[in-house]
Amino acid sequence: MWINTPKSNGGRLCVIGGTGQVGQSLMPLLGNCENWEVVFYVETHEQACRLECSFQDHLVQNWKISFDRASIANSHTVLFIAGSKTAAQGSKNDLFADNKKIIDRYLELMRGKNIILVTNPCTRLGWYVESTIDAFTMGVGVQNDYNRLSYQKPDIDYIFGAHNIQEQVFYDAREECVFDGFSNAQLYKHHRETQDKYVSAQLFDLLREELSQDEYFKWWKMQRYHSIANLSSYSCARAIVQTLDYIGGARAVKIHGEVRVRLASGDSVFVGVPICNDQLYCTSRSLESFLKAKDEYFEKYRLA
Repeated sequence: MWINTPKSNGGRLCVIGGTGQVGQSLMPLLGNCENWEVVFYVETHEQACRLECSFQDHLVQNWKISFDRASIANSHTVLFIAGSKTAAQGSKNDLFADNKKIIDRYLELMRGKNIILVTNPCTRLGWYVESTIDAFTMGVGVQNDYNRLSYQKPDIDYIFGAHNIQEQVFYDAREECVFDGFSNAQLYKHHRETQDKYVSAQLFDLLREELSQDEYFKWWKMQRYHSIANLSSYSCARAIVQTLDYIGGARAVKIHGEVRVRLASGDSVFVGVPICNDQLYCTSRSLESFLKAKDEYFEKYRLA
């Protein structure tokens, strides 16, 4: 089994996007990443104004803003944050189509680079990028989910799947499955409807009771409300910095990433896996068993 690894440890980072909620949560963390030379690519003066004011508010120095697409071509790593935001009741297919159009404008400029993909649906978009150009593509969604999940359930050792709770399986340190997200569609639907009902009626005492239930997907329920009620994306921003650290050379620390994995059969798939020292953190048998059991995942994210 083989896992795709970064093209380089390069220190030139080009950020596409950054004026939204994730970008604003990222800035104070990225400001502490001293090993990266950072440039934000923009296409409008409005974007430039917003970023320059944000640089001041976050007290960051030495970052640049560029209108030149060469800033993308000359980077080692591209951090892609631009695009439409996930809506609570929105269609993932529509979101994919909308954000794919945005990514398509930059694909050729990102060929041969490290690409950190934040834009949602990041696993599916990462599969598309990895299918289309020669690059090292790494989605941050599963690491983001692991950050939240491990906050609530420290016994979870790793996740397989996509940045979508309905395409994830959680494992403990004995490599035993403790939660299968694929089999709970009706349960998620119930909790979404319950949460929306309580919020609409301002029944926050009942909402708090609903959110406090001790379940393996408690983090998902809390994140769903957080994303509409609060204006921060710290967990996602932390996942981005963890990914930057990994690409920058910190390979001995466990991290999750959606990456290309080539199986013993010769087939390749784009899947969120735990990584350590550029290898699968868990046994290959564990991943093979997951993909064999979840044939629908394998067929959806299979790579040529």
